[in-house]
Amino acid sequence: MTSYRENKKRPFRLSAKDLLTTAAAILIACLLCGVLSLFGKSDTHALLIFILTVLVVSRLTEGYFYGVLTSFLALFGVNYVFTFPYFAFDFTLSGYPLTFCTMLAVSLITSALTTRIKQQEKLQIESEKETLRSNLLRAISHDLRTPLTSIVGASAVLLENEKELTGEQRRVLLKEIKDEASWLIRMVENLLSVTRMAGDTVIRKQPEALEELIGFAAQKFRKNYPGILLRVAIPDELILIPVDVILIEQVLGNLLENAAIHGKNLTGVTLSVALEKEKTGKSQAVFSVENDGAWIDEELLPHLFDRYGIWGGERKESDGGRGMRIGLSVCAAILKVHGGEISAENLPAGGVRFRFSLPLDEET
Repeated sequence: MTSYRENKKRPFRLSAKDLLTTAAAILIACLLCGVLSLFGKSDTHALLIFILTVLVVSRLTEGYFYGVLTSFLALFGVNYVFTFPYFAFDFTLSGYPLTFCTMLAVSLITSALTTRIKQQEKLQIESEKETLRSNLLRAISHDLRTPLTSIVGASAVLLENEKELTGEQRRVLLKEIKDEASWLIRMVENLLSVTRMAGDTVIRKQPEALEELIGFAAQKFRKNYPGILLRVAIPDELILIPVDVILIEQVLGNLLENAAIHGKNLTGVTLSVALEKEKTGKSQAVFSVENDGAWIDEELLPHLFDRYGIWGGERKESDGGRGMRIGLSVCAAILKVHGGEISAENLPAGGVRFRFSLPLDEET
């Protein structure tokens, strides 16, 4: 983590962005003063406009240099260009020293406050990242311990009691090992997605046919959960959705798996898609994953999509710690970078519905 002392030791370098910001602010101030001078003979507006310009530049740029530079340029503009006698310096103007001191003080104070706030924000962000990393590692260790223990235990039983076990008992143990290993693979996929979206990574979206997107997720679900009925309902027309296919397939896989694992006493899952209009009038595809099992605790619903599934308290797992909310928080992060949203609700007749939206390009 970068400390405040380390930031102070960094050498000063001119920033093209800050220079452009300073130049744009001064240019706008000059244009505004020129326009206002056409409608009146008073020169007082120039002083107020340039003081405001110093304040804006000091707030939008890094460090003290640009605010102080703007103060001197503003003083030049007020004295030389926009105050009588025009295009001539007159250091005998009433209040001139006070004007200079005021502009310089405004720039220094604003720059100091802005620099301190930005440094504190950076430190706070770094601190939050460290906390999230620690919470994520703690959550992962909790979620991985159970399947790893099951795999080790089942394999040990197979090795130590190979001759005593019947064929059916061996199949049961091998199936347990397979199921737990498959779950570990899906957990690793979620973690890789978190890593992939960290920092300033830009996802690549390509138009993908809705039918193919749904078909792949449905096929994978039916293969992993053959005993659960999956119903699919999508529009008949061809719909192209701009997405990162791998990430959205992971969202669908996480939601379907979540319905199968955590939907106690369910008999089936329904995956449906409908076209709707956003508040802005743009089209969006709305996906729904419903199950007819048990409800989710109402206290848990608002926290399902918290980052990494952790909100500062003890984890309230009722199903052996299968990391449901880690998968759901990954879904929320993926949909956020796609410009979509996700929500969950308990159905009146029983079961849970997860809904998420993906914006559509008007051309598609």
